[in-house]
Amino acid sequence: MKFPKILFFFILFSVIAFTNLSAQYAEHSNQSGVGLPFFDIVLHNQFAEDINNRLLVTTQILNDDLTFIKSDSTGYDADYELLLAVYNKENNVVLSRTINKKLNVKDFKLTNSRDEKILLKTFMTLKPGAYKLFAKLTDLISGKSTQRKIDIKLPDFTKNSIDISGILFLQDVKLDSASKLVDFIPTIGNNFTTRLGHFYIYFDLYVKDTSQSVSINYTLESKNKEKELDTTIVKTIDSKITSHLFKIKKTRLMKNSYNLVIEAKAGDYSKKKSQSISFFWSDVPGTVEDIDLALRQMVYIVNHDSLDKYENESLEIKQSFFKRFWKERDPDVTTAVNELKNEYFRRVNYANRKYSAFSQDGWKTDRGRILIKFGFPDDIERHPFELGGKPYIVWRYYSLRKTFLFEDHTGFGDYRLHPAYLDVEFQ
Repeated sequence: MKFPKILFFFILFSVIAFTNLSAQYAEHSNQSGVGLPFFDIVLHNQFAEDINNRLLVTTQILNDDLTFIKSDSTGYDADYELLLAVYNKENNVVLSRTINKKLNVKDFKLTNSRDEKILLKTFMTLKPGAYKLFAKLTDLISGKSTQRKIDIKLPDFTKNSIDISGILFLQDVKLDSASKLVDFIPTIGNNFTTRLGHFYIYFDLYVKDTSQSVSINYTLESKNKEKELDTTIVKTIDSKITSHLFKIKKTRLMKNSYNLVIEAKAGDYSKKKSQSISFFWSDVPGTVEDIDLALRQMVYIVNHDSLDKYENESLEIKQSFFKRFWKERDPDVTTAVNELKNEYFRRVNYANRKYSAFSQDGWKTDRGRILIKFGFPDDIERHPFELGGKPYIVWRYYSLRKTFLFEDHTGFGDYRLHPAYLDVEFQ
């Protein structure tokens, strides 16, 4: 039995209308947009000049997740506080920081915007070891707060002859007169929303012996191992810790996702580090490989027969079908973006990032399919350790009156929809 297409679009559009999504490609938790000061947080380990770890903490807050009040004459104000505390393994606080910020917007529409984001960056210098980061965001107007706890393990990179820090993908940078990085805008989730302009790769390099030159190779490989970038730079360095910035023109990259590999060599020693990066279908896919993938990913809203009809057609015909299909379903033709298309492929991308396993793309898995059809669940109940049974997860959609149970069949995260819940998908 096929999933009713009209019902699917009703569900998908209802989610978009409720959350006021526009050209959003970043991944937002289901806790965002429910009246709490929700925040995303990303950690990157870098190297400090004093041979310690320099932890970059980046938080992202959407305007819509804060409370605004009318100011006297300058628009609308939000007031919030971010508390960060680092605990060692003895549960003692070794470092804490409180950041108080105010935000003023002139237009009332911006108070509910899910396009406008606030990025907060702060650095923390820590010795090698295991820690726990506690982060709490408080909306000082509503009094509400949300919090996170994240385990951190910082290595002693000085034990190696050569090492590479965490890799940052930057949307924009600010350099001083000596071309040294003084400020930057990082990506959240290593996802880019457009192929226009440039992006930057940033990392720190540690070498124990500075008397020799260092070669740094940058490779970008697509999923099928095709290299679209393979560049080696040789540098003479005079410091054990150096920062490196590499600029890439986005139009050079035509695939949907890549794996970046950085390999640094100094004498007989070398170090490799990799990081994934992805783009979204913000426009019509430009290659046969990408349009074929995009059409396959639309299987949950297009009949197989319709998709099969275009399998052997030219790139232009496939692109024409793609544009026509989404144009006919654009919920708001007065905007420059197609909210429905963006939401659909945002879910596809999230499924790929979170649920891919055992050589299977996340959008093909049971959890990926349910998420793409119904959106993010209102509640997730986890049972990782069950005596005499398999680990399982329960997803609940209160507004849709649907519940799904996924069992881990192998014990390695291979969650599949329990047969007893198959009918729920089509009710």
